[in-house]
Amino acid sequence: MKGKVKESLLFWLAVLSGISSIAGFVIALCADKDKAIIALVSIIVFLVALLLSVWYAISKIVHKEHDRDYLKLSFFSKYEYLDKTHIAYDGYRLIQSKRAFLSDIKWAFKWTGSRPPRISSSLQNCNGQIINSSSNDYDHVVLKFKKALFYNESAVVHFHADMDDVDGTAQPHLDVRVEEPISVVDFRVILAYKDADFAEQARFMRKPVNSRVPTNYQILETVYFNTHSKSYEYVLTNPEVGYFYRLEWVK
Repeated sequence: MKGKVKESLLFWLAVLSGISSIAGFVIALCADKDKAIIALVSIIVFLVALLLSVWYAISKIVHKEHDRDYLKLSFFSKYEYLDKTHIAYDGYRLIQSKRAFLSDIKWAFKWTGSRPPRISSSLQNCNGQIINSSSNDYDHVVLKFKKALFYNESAVVHFHADMDDVDGTAQPHLDVRVEEPISVVDFRVILAYKDADFAEQARFMRKPVNSRVPTNYQILETVYFNTHSKSYEYVLTNPEVGYFYRLEWVK
């Protein structure tokens, strides 16, 4: 597919080069200044239209090959209780663009607390506006790249949320949905407020993406609490596609 795009680009660049040479020759022949300006403007308009057509054709080729805007190559998350009710979440994704021109992405999330989180990003532009799902699905925010990505270009995407669980309704778990091959999924949950004798184990589970039963999770293994760092840490490499993976702990 990359070969097709490259061939198309080379072909159209050759065409544009030829047209530019003709344009220079025509302008040189025009002794009348007004006629030369009109000819130049006409040629510029034609070139812009041609470039837009080329861009549209390349985009169609790319869209035909990939049904997603980008691939998720790896995912890292940190969920930190600053105290019993205030939580800071940071998510990082390494992605690869599968569009000719990718200016932004949607970061989907599901917060189970009653108060809306405050969303920001240290790497992308984000106005913090949460777009709620019309169904019982994930909400999302739009993260805009400061410099758009071209086809096959990679970038790290950052999502930050400040959350207040003052009424204790937020559920203590982290989920990630794996619908395409991904190399690494990293979970880290920090319970900074826990006493030195806290030693409850967390559970690492999964369920099929197409399952609509909330409790249909299969326990894969237990995760021990690190009393020194006061955290649960779990790294999943090359997870099987088609599952929700969840780390669930005791508040």
